[in-house]
Formats: sequence, C-alpha cells, structure tokens
Amino acid sequence: MNVFDRYAPFIRNYIYESGWQMLRGVQNAAGDVIFNTDENLLLTASTASGKTEAAFFPILTLLEENPSNSVGVLYIAPLKALINDQFERLSHICEEADINVTRWHGDTTQTGKRKLLRKPSGILQITPESLESLMINKHMEIVSLFHDLRFIVIDEIHSLLRGDRGLQTFCLIERLCRAAGCDPRRVGLSATIGNPKAAGDFLACGSKRKTLIPEFDRGKEKLRLSMEHFFNTAPQAGEDKEDSISEPIGDKAPTGANPGLAYIFEHTKGRKCLIFTNSREECEAVCQNLLQYCEFNREPDRFLIHHGNLSASYRESAEDEMRDDESLVSICATATLELGIDIGRLERAFQIDAPFTVSGFLQRLGRTGRRGEPAQMWFVMREDHPEPRAIMPEMIPWYLIQGIALVQLYIEERFVEPPRLERLPFSLLYHQTMSTLASNGEMSAGELASKVLTLSAFTRISQDDFRKLLLHLIETDHINRTEGGGLI
Repeated sequence: MNVFDRYAPFIRNYIYESGWQMLRGVQNAAGDVIFNTDENLLLTASTASGKTEAAFFPILTLLEENPSNSVGVLYIAPLKALINDQFERLSHICEEADINVTRWHGDTTQTGKRKLLRKPSGILQITPESLESLMINKHMEIVSLFHDLRFIVIDEIHSLLRGDRGLQTFCLIERLCRAAGCDPRRVGLSATIGNPKAAGDFLACGSKRKTLIPEFDRGKEKLRLSMEHFFNTAPQAGEDKEDSISEPIGDKAPTGANPGLAYIFEHTKGRKCLIFTNSREECEAVCQNLLQYCEFNREPDRFLIHHGNLSASYRESAEDEMRDDESLVSICATATLELGIDIGRLERAFQIDAPFTVSGFLQRLGRTGRRGEPAQMWFVMREDHPEPRAIMPEMIPWYLIQGIALVQLYIEERFVEPPRLERLPFSLLYHQTMSTLASNGEMSAGELASKVLTLSAFTRISQDDFRKLLLHLIETDHINRTEGGGLI
C-alpha cells in the first residue's frame, strides 16, 4: 500500500480539496518512516517544501485510528508567530476528524488552556519557554496531560542547534517524559543543515530510539542572486572624486537620503517583498527611512515592520497584509520572518548587509521562490566611505566580502554551519536546577542530582562540579536549605 492510500480518509479529502496532483518526495519519505517504523524522524528540506504536511498527515492518521487518552502530539516551535500560523492550518485539517488543536503561549487566552487541562487530547502547540512554565506551574497535571503522548514534533529544529535554547528544549522533553511516564517518537523538521547526522543524534538525546533521516528527490534548485554595494557617506574632503564610486540617489529622495535604501525603494515598487535586517534597531531605522521616501514622493505607505518587540496584534496585522494577494506591500523584518510562517507569495527578498550565517542566508532566501519559481535574494551592502588616507584594512568593503563569502560557501562547497553544542553548559545547568526545584518542591541534594545530572545535556558535568554549584547557590540565597536538610 502506498503512502497516499495509507492516509486516513479525512487526510485524503483535504488533499483532494487542496488540488494537489501528487505527493512530494518529502511526504512519501516521511510517511514511509512514520507508518512502517517505530523510530524518530528528521526531515530536512527547504521552506515551502511541504514538511509540515509530510509529518502531520501520517501522525494524524495514526491518531485518528487509535485516539490517545491524553495529549497525543506535542508540537514545539521557536516562535509564537509560527505556532499561530500552524494553528490555523492544523485546525482546518483536523476539523473533519474532530481532533482538538490547542496553542499555549503568552499571547493566547486562558479559555483554551483550561479546556485542555479539563480534558487533555489532540495536539498541543507550545514554545520552549511556555513548556517550561507549564512544567513548573502545572506540575501536578503533567501525568494527566501527557501520559499517552505519542509524538513530539519540533519545528525549525535547525534554529535550536546552535545554543542553550536547543539544549533547554531537550532537557524539558526528557523531564516531561520522565514525569509523565511516556516514550513518544520524535519528529524534527528542519531547513538545510550542515551535518544531518549530528542533528539526528541531537534529536535522539535521551530517547530509546535512533533517528532516521530519509533521502528523497528534492528537485533542481534554482536561485537568482544580486549583490549591490553602496557608500553611506560622500567622499571626504581632499579625496579625488573622480576615483570614487558615487551612486546617484535621484531627484525624488528626502534630505540625507541613503543610496542603498533608494535602491530598495525603487525595486520594491509594485511588488511584494521582504526586507531583512540584522537587528531590531536597524529594522526600525530602515522602515522609517523607507516611509519617508513614500511621504516625499507623495505615495501611499507601502512598508510595514515585523520584529519580536512589537505587539502580537501588530505583527499579526502585518502578516495578514502580506497574505492578501491584492496587497503589494513590503515588510522590514528580523529573524521573526526568517522561519516558516506563511505570508503568501513573495517576489523577492532583500538582505541589508550580509547575514551572520550561511543557514540564515538560506532561510531568508527560502521565503521566496514558491510555486516553482526561482528563489530570489537581492543583497544591499552599505558601508561608510573610507577616509582619504585610510590604510588598506579600512579600505576593504567588508560587508561585500562577507556576502560574497556566504554565497560561495553554499554554492561552491554546499557548506552550512553544523550544530554547535556546548560541552559544559553551566548556565543551562543553573537554569535547569532552579526549574527542577521549582517544579518538584523540596528535594535532597542527591535527588536533585539524580534528576538533573542524568539529563543528556549534562553528561560531562561531574558530581563534584554540581556540588560546588549547589553550595554557591546556597551561599547566594538562590536556593535555601530546610531544617530537614532538603533544598528549596
């Protein structure tokens, strides 16, 4: 029986209604692993490749055939916006099968949370931070919530592979499974990563299963890349202007206009684009300057902003505007739109200066090129004009060199940064020690060590080092010793 025939009827109906002609390679590969093995699964594919459906179609089929007696699927995502986006998609898919979908993060209401606590079932969508809060504040409900948990799906897992947040997530998964007495399969959804095997090993941390990483036909990759370089400032006094590069800004530019932003302003007209920056401050400044161009040219505002410091309602309004096929606006964004939030069809992405990593470049590039079109990235490098008598290092256009290097690393060498996991994550050790005490209440030092040091993230940390940490925390009043010798 092929994968499509194995899907539940409500999944097949959804596929027919969506007008799909066939399953993609990633969907056949995921279905084969989930239906025919009992192992973990890591799916690596570009944005808009159908990874979410590839994972959830077989999972939902199994859940409908054999309903769980608790939450059946725990979906963990790094961003609230991604959870909100996937909530709408999954709710629509699950409606016919009457499978409950609940989102749980800081921007959601208490109504859905209380309903889930009263009758745990279906899919729970959550961020790592909200999962930790749930384990601390609802510790007594963990067993009833998760005792029959079948799958843990971790979306955009590559974003968790280069720091403590990823280790924190897997510490929480291990603690949850121990507390609830469950042994769910794990499914990781990832963009292209440099070392899939290392990522697969990371996914399996603390699990009794190995991770399968299926190969499948990904089709031909088509890219369109452009790289422009601009000076922010005019040549300094005494410099030979004939030897300098000058970019005309144009007649319709505000006073003190930036030539790089003038280029973006002109090339986003009549198009739906993303403009990526490397910081929130830069994002604010770029959007404000582009809006000044609109005002100066007596054009309607056509630039929006999206980053993590904005209110949820403002971010969602910008996302809805981008999903509107009739709207030709552009969004200035940080990494909040780097991940797989559905914002409709984009014509091109702009990157101001070079991103910090090849993986970041690929994520941002992958937001375009849907529906069979080539992915497009237009780099706009901006640097100050060098001083008249600057020595060689100061004359080198470093942003331009960095951008060229990022492209060459991927195009010529297919290099993507491998996972970077700290050997001795002491800051995370402190964090998980405090979290475990907050969840469990008073514990002896031995009980605490048995719960914390046995987590996969801390296998290289000795008992003696942990004892020193506990003594330091007692001395600094972060934790207290009770009359009976326990720790709280």
